[in-house]
Amino acid sequence: MGIILRFSFWINMDINTKVVILVIIIGKITMANRKEVFYFKQFAVKHSKSAMKVGIDGILLGAWCDIDKNKVILDVGTGTGLIALMISQRNNKALISAIEPDRDSYVEANVNFNNSPWKSQIVLKNQSLQEFAKESWTKFDHIVCNPPFFLDGQKSNENRKAKARHAIDLTFEDLLSCSKSLLVKNGKLSIILPPNEGQKLIDKAKKMNFYVQRICEVFTKNKVERMLISFSLIDDLPKSKSLLNIYTPGGDYTQEYINLVKDFYLKM
Repeated sequence: MGIILRFSFWINMDINTKVVILVIIIGKITMANRKEVFYFKQFAVKHSKSAMKVGIDGILLGAWCDIDKNKVILDVGTGTGLIALMISQRNNKALISAIEPDRDSYVEANVNFNNSPWKSQIVLKNQSLQEFAKESWTKFDHIVCNPPFFLDGQKSNENRKAKARHAIDLTFEDLLSCSKSLLVKNGKLSIILPPNEGQKLIDKAKKMNFYVQRICEVFTKNKVERMLISFSLIDDLPKSKSLLNIYTPGGDYTQEYINLVKDFYLKM
């Protein structure tokens, strides 16, 4: 009876009211979908189950790392698969291995890869870097990593998120030693970190014969928030240091940031 009454109510409703109701319903569905899926120009990233969501750190690293001439690339801790997808878009001839120890993130990354135009060039494994380094016979031209970076301080109550954000299962020492064993002789390691943690990694890397090739200091609100760092295993490559301001004084994106990410963001 209730269903009949509601149906009758809908039938007798004027067309303008129906349109308003439908627009509201569609808007709510769209907003819910956007929370689960982040849309880029050439691919979409589902991130409802992953330990860490799509964020600006991954977008910065995926757009900044110098992978244009690389043939074999490793994405460490791929999470949703964002960086691997960005790299695939930029270099569709590269073979990419992506590893992710968190099972739910691995499953979601697999969905994202299979729904992308580059599923044939990405191989995904549910492994930690330490496990992968022991088993892999492949040597990589480039390793990219948006690593866990909180060395101390309060940890998340959610264990999966804590592991993704804090250097619990992947220390800087492990990242460097495993990367060294997996890279070709002139290979590179590119990462993104807050400035304090970035300097600590640079200090540790020096002791393991990694050489800083490129650094980009990322500014927001007149403060360095992140460091993009590219290491090399050889010391005779040209070195560069640059600055990237994300926002203008008025709060808009700067042209330099737009130039970096415009191939990915829908509205740039």
